Amino acid sequence: MNGTSIMKYLNNSRGTTLLELMVATALTGVLMAAGLSFYTNMHSQTLLQEDISDMQQNSRNVLDELARTTRNAGFKIGSHVPYVINGDSLYVFFNETQPVDTVLYYLVDYLQCGLPDDLTPKKLARRINSGAPVEFADYITDISFTVPSAKTIEISLEVRAVRTDPDYDLNQGIRTKTYTQRVSLKNLNL
Repeated sequence: MNGTSIMKYLNNSRGTTLLELMVATALTGVLMAAGLSFYTNMHSQTLLQEDISDMQQNSRNVLDELARTTRNAGFKIGSHVPYVINGDSLYVFFNETQPVDTVLYYLVDYLQCGLPDDLTPKKLARRINSGAPVEFADYITDISFTVPSAKTIEISLEVRAVRTDPDYDLNQGIRTKTYTQRVSLKNLNL
């Protein structure tokens, strides 16, 4: 068939047959299903990557806040103790608005999160002087404060992602990351 005979055939046909419509519908359905599957897979991967990015960004912000406050330990308070570490809590004492300002960082449990006890995240709260506590970080697995030297505090923060990753085999699909920062205390009279 040449080009003119194809055009005559197409002009003479009165429509498509039911079989052609069914084949076209089936092909469209297969292509749509493949496209939807690809989209949902990419969307879930995007959400997981966003969770990981948020986890990293939030933990860096928490460490910056803790380091900034901890560096003030001992500022203009004379012989008062500059800081107290009590398990996963940190008291920092310095002079800013009162003779001795007190900043307390501690972990708070989630209420009814529905996760097993070993996977339950916590929130980090801060209380300044006698004010109300403020929860400013969440999805924290653990925090620890150690004193490697007389003028240094090491802060170790373990955070977790919000969602579980079905492709991640460790830790029941929950991605965790530990960040550590050493803070030099420059206001101590040692």
